[in-house]
Amino acid sequence: MKNKIKRVLVTGATGHIGYNICMAILESEIELIVLGRKNESNFRQGFSLPCKYFQWSNPAESLPPVKAMDVDAVIHLMGEPLDVRRWTERKKLEFRSSRIKSTRNMVYAIKGAIGRIKVFLTASAIGIYGEGGDNTFTEKSKIGDSFLAKLCHDWEQEAKKSTCRNAQLRFGIVLANDSRALKKMLPVFENGFGGPLSSGNQWMSWVHIEDIVGITMKIIHDPTLAGQINVVSPEPVRNREFTKLLASALKTKALLPVPKIALRLVLGEMAGVVLSSQKVLPEKVTANNYTFKYTKLADAFSSLFSWKESCHDRLFEQQQWTPKPLNEVFDFFSDVKNLEVLTPPLLNFKVLDKSTENLQEGTKINYKLKIRGVPAKWTSLITNWQPMNEFADVQLKGPYSKWYHRHLFRPLSGGVLLEDKVVYRLPFSRFGGNILHWFILKDIKTIFSYRRKRIKEWH
Repeated sequence: MKNKIKRVLVTGATGHIGYNICMAILESEIELIVLGRKNESNFRQGFSLPCKYFQWSNPAESLPPVKAMDVDAVIHLMGEPLDVRRWTERKKLEFRSSRIKSTRNMVYAIKGAIGRIKVFLTASAIGIYGEGGDNTFTEKSKIGDSFLAKLCHDWEQEAKKSTCRNAQLRFGIVLANDSRALKKMLPVFENGFGGPLSSGNQWMSWVHIEDIVGITMKIIHDPTLAGQINVVSPEPVRNREFTKLLASALKTKALLPVPKIALRLVLGEMAGVVLSSQKVLPEKVTANNYTFKYTKLADAFSSLFSWKESCHDRLFEQQQWTPKPLNEVFDFFSDVKNLEVLTPPLLNFKVLDKSTENLQEGTKINYKLKIRGVPAKWTSLITNWQPMNEFADVQLKGPYSKWYHRHLFRPLSGGVLLEDKVVYRLPFSRFGGNILHWFILKDIKTIFSYRRKRIKEWH
């Protein structure tokens, strides 16, 4: 018999794991409550999903607001990022405080909720096992003796003091377009400097973001799952294979091995985590009949980078929820006049003409604009015309070598989730395109930030 979960509290909701879990909660028609450090106004600027929000400004030193604890489940993902360049003693104290003390305070708050809360999930990491060589780790394996292993152990011990069913999610390397791990790897590989780390023999235990979400949701609803749980694919790979498959998915080469000494010089103690061999298996969720969506690393990378036709292609994504009805939202975005409303004034964007009165498959639209003050003309073709679902505009003539912008519309929680997915390629990519990319990406972010602001005002 599954527990009936109606309201879920999430901390760390703006991170890549937290955001995707929040999406799954809403898609399951469960009420979402979010707890964060920022005041509500600042939080809402970057997080548009429908939720109740409570501020917890100092998690290490105070209990969360009592009103936030009127929930059935708590997913606690808050913690200072570990992937800083050097782990100074001060940083180590911040790592411990942000995880252990905040978890301790959350446990106290759960005790005070008088039995309402059924399950408490907290983040952890497979770093708890330490260096393993070719040995295999399961949830029954002994923990390591490194700083990270001890940090994860102490973190988990605090969570286990909870009076309700609790589970500690030991995450492997998270694969998602916006995951911190891939964000650090992609620029290196896309600029041709990727390669195996040291010998390349070390094992890497990875997990696709969709399986993180799937496992998390299964744990919430399944009262038989508790304790330490490895959240990794059942098929770990060696670093050499990981590197080869990532380079293949990115349409590039990975020929330059990274010496161990170079990593230690750049990363300090963090290099030990990057170089450690961890062959971890998800014994508990496998025994509980969880079916992984991605067991093969090649399939996982393919799902993330299917949009790439060239190593010079780049992706920009943005999501925003609006409470408006779907037909109203689609009509607004399929009206060419509103493109001017959604574009920053600094671009001097004007629609010159279009080939059909109303947007439809095959419509051509001519615009003029200014890019960093330089006049430019742009011709787009409308494709993928699926009313109430999506459409795309493809640059036929313009400043980019490639511009393919998908506009997607998805009903969610009584409103619509708007998704922009832009695949673009800069001109002269082979000759300095990567140098220009930082400036261009900044411009794209400015444009879509303005777009986000105007849509929010449209509410």
